[in-house]
Amino acid sequence: PTHYDDSLEDSQIYQLDVYKHAAAIATDRKVESVLDIGCGLGTKLVNYIAPLCPNITGIDSEYAIAACRERHPSGEWPVLDLEAPNLYLDTLFDLVICADVIEHLINPDHLLNLIKASTHPESRVVLSTPERDLRRGPDDFGPPQNLAHVREWNSEEFLDYLGSKGFQVHDHRIVQLKEGMMTCQMVTGNFW
Repeated sequence: PTHYDDSLEDSQIYQLDVYKHAAAIATDRKVESVLDIGCGLGTKLVNYIAPLCPNITGIDSEYAIAACRERHPSGEWPVLDLEAPNLYLDTLFDLVICADVIEHLINPDHLLNLIKASTHPESRVVLSTPERDLRRGPDDFGPPQNLAHVREWNSEEFLDYLGSKGFQVHDHRIVQLKEGMMTCQMVTGNFW
């Protein structure tokens, strides 16, 4: 895949429904710690989640995390390679957000292992990824048009993949990626 660097404009537009949903979970569950995997410039994490939660952590590439550290002095901003097979943090989080990241990874199993290792039985996880059939039609099996994507799943494939890794889906829905484009699938669940 080609590398994708978040822009300030994109960081305010894409995945808004995902972060609004995560904010509702943070409020309902009174979470005290949130991990945002692939946080980009941290804009949505800081604007939607930080006011509800005292402990935020965002992880991404060196470029994105340097910008986060400069723009958002509160919070933790480690640089992590999501393709690393033995990737772990020292903290368990009440809520993990991973918005439109999994489709960029050569081996998404590493990401799911990180999420599982970063959660406890009461944690909630919110994952989103493009819904291939809605984005490109049911007869388009790839490669993805977006050169930064390794693979895209339709809803059935994505739910099957998550289930095969032990992820328990509590909710699956199609959300708005951008005004007029209902092509993003979002799941909420956990590994416990």
